[in-house]
Amino acid sequence: QSVDLATGEGLEDAAGAQSVAEGIPERRGEIVKLARVALASVSVRAAVESTRFWRELYIAAEVDGTVVEGFIDLLYETPEGLVVVDYKTDDAGSDALVDRAMTHYELQGAAYALALERAMPGRKVAACTFVFVRPDREERVTDLAGAMQRVRRLIAGEPTAAAGSA
Repeated sequence: QSVDLATGEGLEDAAGAQSVAEGIPERRGEIVKLARVALASVSVRAAVESTRFWRELYIAAEVDGTVVEGFIDLLYETPEGLVVVDYKTDDAGSDALVDRAMTHYELQGAAYALALERAMPGRKVAACTFVFVRPDREERVTDLAGAMQRVRRLIAGEPTAAAGSA
C-alpha cells in the first residue's frame, strides 16, 4: 500500500520491513517477486492510467440488514464506473485451481460491489478483477450483477444456485 504503483519505488524497502514484521525475513525475495507481478498487471496499470485510485480502502455498508465490510486492495475510477481489484497470493498454479478459487472469490468481489454502491449512492461498480500472482493471471467476475444478486440472497438466507450459474 505504500509502494509507488507507477514506478515500484519503495518496493524493496517495504518487502524487507514487512517480511521482518511477519517473521519471514528469508522470504523477502519471494515477496518482491510476487509484488512485481501485481505491479505489472493490466489492472494496476489501468488504475495508474486512470489517475484516480485508492488503495487499502476500508468499506462498510448495510446491505439488506447486514453490515458488509472489508478492505479493497485497489479501487479505481473509469468512465463506466468504479473497478474493484483484489490481489490473490493463493498458490493456484493451474487454470483449474484459479477457476475453483474464483467460485469463492466472485462472491467476495460482489459483496464489495454491493457495499460500495450502498455507501456511495449514485455510483456504479463496473467491474471486479482478481489479480492472481501465482500464476500470473487476472480474472474478472464475468457476471457481477448476478454475483451481487447471489450475495443478496445469501444475506437473506435464501438458497442460491451454484456460483457461475444463472
